[in-house]
Amino acid sequence: MYPYVGISLIMVCFGAFHSLTAREQIKSGIRSRLGLSISTYALLRSFISLSLLVLSLVALFRWAPETLRLFHPVMGLIAIVPTMFAFWIAGMALGQVAKSRRLPQFFGVKEYPKVFYYSGAYSICRHPMYAGWLIASWGIVLSRPYLLTIFYNVLLTVFVLYESVQEEKRMIELFGERYLEYRKKVPFIIPYGFAKNPERS
Repeated sequence: MYPYVGISLIMVCFGAFHSLTAREQIKSGIRSRLGLSISTYALLRSFISLSLLVLSLVALFRWAPETLRLFHPVMGLIAIVPTMFAFWIAGMALGQVAKSRRLPQFFGVKEYPKVFYYSGAYSICRHPMYAGWLIASWGIVLSRPYLLTIFYNVLLTVFVLYESVQEEKRMIELFGERYLEYRKKVPFIIPYGFAKNPERS
């Protein structure tokens, strides 16, 4: 039972920290209290979030074999196909952001100007970075086919869906009708929009 409790605690800490520290009130409160610049706050937040996420993966790989194995592990090329696809879609999205010189805004180091993308990876789904994250994570099931891996991925999927919905709300506040039109044309997080070619309204 403790692997499930342990993974739950780590994921709750990660999810709560990542979500709460993204809120403007909490962000400005911490920054003013500690005297942090926007970039320092963003880097510190990213470091802590990433550390908690890595801790969750270390715990998963250590504790998963103590839970029920669902099938024989898949090895070789098939096992890494989900990760390769995840790197492709996330890398394509990150490349678009880098090409437009908006990486500081993307990672929260700078706040403005904000933009949204509607071509390339962002025509396949509205959240290609999250899509890549989920594909890679669920792909772990092939090589680590344990019940704990499924449990971990359910928790991670709930978190990613919640974060995606919150991001959508912020994008609607920022871009209004243009983003609403984009939402009608492009899938949410499952990357099946290959035939679509959204345009700004």
